[in-house]
Amino acid sequence: MSSVAPQAVEGTAEVNGVRLWYRITGEGEPVAQIHGAGFGHFNFDLATPELARHFRVIDYDLRGYGQSDRPVQHYDMEVWADDLAGLLDALEIERAHVHGTSMGGMIAIVFAGKYPERTASVVINCAAAKLGHAGRLIFRNWIDIARLDPEGPGSRTLAELIAWQAFSKEFLEAPDAEAAIDNTQRILRDSNDVEVFTAACRAMCEMDLRAWLPKITAPTLVLGGSDDVMTPWDQGPDGAGQAAIYEGIANAEKHVIAGSGHSTIFDNSEEHNRVVVDFFQRHPVAAARGA
Repeated sequence: MSSVAPQAVEGTAEVNGVRLWYRITGEGEPVAQIHGAGFGHFNFDLATPELARHFRVIDYDLRGYGQSDRPVQHYDMEVWADDLAGLLDALEIERAHVHGTSMGGMIAIVFAGKYPERTASVVINCAAAKLGHAGRLIFRNWIDIARLDPEGPGSRTLAELIAWQAFSKEFLEAPDAEAAIDNTQRILRDSNDVEVFTAACRAMCEMDLRAWLPKITAPTLVLGGSDDVMTPWDQGPDGAGQAAIYEGIANAEKHVIAGSGHSTIFDNSEEHNRVVVDFFQRHPVAAARGA
């Protein structure tokens, strides 16, 4: 494999009435990456360079985030899943691997369930199908801080809270932790409007994606950290966490990264990327087309 960094191409596409920003890096089978709430395409900064050595990686800002249009409207996981289908149409991609993290993993559940013919395989990372009471409290707190702090989603308090909830304890004790929190605050400030940020948090609080799970027929990997407090494997009796996602999808695989929190891409990048690359390579697009 070449050590030369793959070249990236940026553009915009008109999708379902909005303009979506995207960036394509690398060559080979397409991998569409769906970011989490608040973070825009930056969510995959530590994954894209490695994945792009093996695949054609499509990073994009969801409707409502970053360099894409940010309309104030109703938002739910199906709205964003339909946008991904539209983006693949605009890029003339029939079928892709899907790599969704956090809220992006929730969107990936809906996309893979609604568009099985477009899904070669799917990695659902650090997600939930239905939040329990504790999970809903987390995102209600995000809403409160974003609305009460004059800095909105760019609040330092919010960045520090998210870092505490998302990163492993080991990562937070490392010398680079403060710089990571600085970067989190910058991304939250630059990628969000308070209206859409709030709508996304509410969408997660209100969602129940369990009915989509048995509709997923593509090879599926449920990937998460053992110490995830934001979307734990067990969401309690009122929810459906990563364990329920794994159990609800026929023939799904799972991989638990020991010691990692909610952001396995950040606090254990090497293992996360290795597992994702291996999974996609074991389930090529051609095999999905044949099925």
